[in-house]
Amino acid sequence: MKTEAKTIPTMCHGCFYGGYSCGILAHVKNGRLIRVEGNPYHPLNKGRLCAKGLAAVKWVYNPHRLKHPLIRVGEKGEGKFKPITWQEALDTIALRISNIKEKYGPEFILFVKGQASGWSNLYHQLLLRFAHALGSPNFCAWGPSVCFTPQLFYHMHTIGGNRYATADYENADLIIEWFTGGGTGGPARGGAESANVNLRSIPIQILERLERGAKLVVINPQLIPLAANGRAHKWLPVKPGTDAALALSMINVIINEGLYDTEFVSKWCFGFDRLKEHIQQHTPKWAERVTGIPEKDIKWIAREYAVTRRACIRFTEAPQKKDIATFSKAIAILIAITGHLDRPGGNVFFYQAANLKLDTLNSRISEDMAKRTIGGERLLSKLMGGPVRVGADFYSVINALNTGRPYRPKAALIFCSNPIGTARNPIGVAEALKNLEFSVVVDVVPTPTSRYADIVLPAATKYEHEGDVAIRLNHLATCNKVIEPIGEARSELQVLLDLAVRLGMGKDFWYGNYYTMLNEFLSPTGVSLEDLKAESLRGIYLPETDFMKRRERYNELFSKLPDKKVQLYNQMLEQNGIDPLPTYTGEPEDPLNARNIRDQYPLLFTDEHSDYPNHHSWMRSVTWLRELKKHPYIKINPTTAHKYKIKDGDWVEVESPHGKMKAVALLFEGLRPDTIMGHHGWWEGCRELDLPELPALDGGVNPNVLYEWEQRDPITGDITKNTMVRIKKASAPETVPPLQEV
Repeated sequence: MKTEAKTIPTMCHGCFYGGYSCGILAHVKNGRLIRVEGNPYHPLNKGRLCAKGLAAVKWVYNPHRLKHPLIRVGEKGEGKFKPITWQEALDTIALRISNIKEKYGPEFILFVKGQASGWSNLYHQLLLRFAHALGSPNFCAWGPSVCFTPQLFYHMHTIGGNRYATADYENADLIIEWFTGGGTGGPARGGAESANVNLRSIPIQILERLERGAKLVVINPQLIPLAANGRAHKWLPVKPGTDAALALSMINVIINEGLYDTEFVSKWCFGFDRLKEHIQQHTPKWAERVTGIPEKDIKWIAREYAVTRRACIRFTEAPQKKDIATFSKAIAILIAITGHLDRPGGNVFFYQAANLKLDTLNSRISEDMAKRTIGGERLLSKLMGGPVRVGADFYSVINALNTGRPYRPKAALIFCSNPIGTARNPIGVAEALKNLEFSVVVDVVPTPTSRYADIVLPAATKYEHEGDVAIRLNHLATCNKVIEPIGEARSELQVLLDLAVRLGMGKDFWYGNYYTMLNEFLSPTGVSLEDLKAESLRGIYLPETDFMKRRERYNELFSKLPDKKVQLYNQMLEQNGIDPLPTYTGEPEDPLNARNIRDQYPLLFTDEHSDYPNHHSWMRSVTWLRELKKHPYIKINPTTAHKYKIKDGDWVEVESPHGKMKAVALLFEGLRPDTIMGHHGWWEGCRELDLPELPALDGGVNPNVLYEWEQRDPITGDITKNTMVRIKKASAPETVPPLQEV
């Protein structure tokens, strides 16, 4: 038999499967993907790939894959299903959706999207268009509502722009990594790191800059891998949840020692005198008691940041604190008063040469229907463009499903989202899923969330279908279909098109034509899909706009702020009854605020946002990746472990006032002795390594059960990931049987 081998350029699945990501060369032999390598012509990764990208073959041929549509035959949560055809599945979904819309109204249908496909891209926009075409305002992108968006709200309303001002690594002489993973995370989602990039590129950019003489400072309870082996000039092991106190004390030093940029402050900032008076209470001596960082180190980092002409801060995109307002405002103020805003080597607003977009049909939602958006009455919704643009609030949606207030939605279409595994309050989420009359989950593999679905649809991986197209800065790239889908897997984009046609919305969805949709999405660039695919190895570079290239674009960036100035004293917040100045309150459950439970729960607990081998709750069934970290883990300092008679590799139980979880102890000297560091997203088994599925609810391996669901920022709803715990040796958790097909 003749061997047919070919190499197909595409983009990586690892950090997300939608939007712009690392370039990959996929090697195919006789129709089978056999290996991948980095695309040397792709400007993001320049031929490099991380572990997730290199594991593409194992991901595609993962034995855990969903391979055909399923319909539930057991109780919700039991995990018993039987196979059905695609026609049966789509006909059933269309009928149930139509009946619910007719009986109750379109707002009773929820649309839920997960992190895996990225944000503001084709996947996001198409699902939003579908919801609005159907007439529902209740699109719930739950992930950003608890990490990305709350911080962005305060950031934008302090220093302007319509996105985060992000670290300009390529020109920085001082890089501060503030409670980040140093590039271990998932996609930046157009946000805290840069414009829609895969974080695999972040460590490389930092390392290259360090080789040219830049300094790296890490502010984190743990020493991140990027900082190891002497790469960090200084590590400041801040107590979890106290970052805002550190930032405020830095502002104190910079103002009192006259280290701020006087010209920028006088010309472009409002409220400096009020900030100066207010900040006197937040001294370095006070901050030492709160944060655990010595006063001399606080003064040093404040001075170093202020006097270094090209200094940037990359702050975590997921600080997740009840006191998110103070942290977010303080970081933005630090960037502004030092003159590091939108200047080379500082924090810059990066924009793209064109915005790929579909009409999301916002105008189809009437003013009265917009008022029916669950959580749409929030101030954040009002000030971020209105409920139709912002969508439904995750916290409010879960409460509505469980309490019936303001009303209980009847159906949900959930696309590659696993809130039971990744969201706070997994027990409440599970109960909410039970309260739906009808739900559909579309995913690549079964998840704890899919166990509660009425119908489960098998999603194709990025390598098994055409599209999509994406842009970063001025580089336009596309994905190519590499192999035929495994089993009956289908692109979720095609699923939406097919459903739209069945629901009588074909005209709004190109009558189901996938390529017509892609060309419309691409149309703002002036490039056709055919031309882009012809250049898929290198992509196409669009001309840079003047606005992209300029810096110090303050007239444009501050145009929507009161007085068109940076809000050191925030007039908009004051008008809405919010503290106009950053005032430290701390987290509800920390040693200073919760003295009554200190003796019972003596240790601090928080969790890492992400890790190198995984994407949140995805990909732990991939053998090559699971071999790197086989078991759910918590990090604990050896001194602390010795006190509790815990050895490396022991199973332990971690208990907070709200719940219990189990994990394997990983002894790590680079962690504060008073802190336990968890990692969310564990539940998945790995058949090839004989590792079973583990429970994601209380008593299982999910750190989200430890946090208080109600401890959240009252304006944005940001939910804390800081609490106090106790720890002891324990047996391994019970196992969960895999999803059953009967």
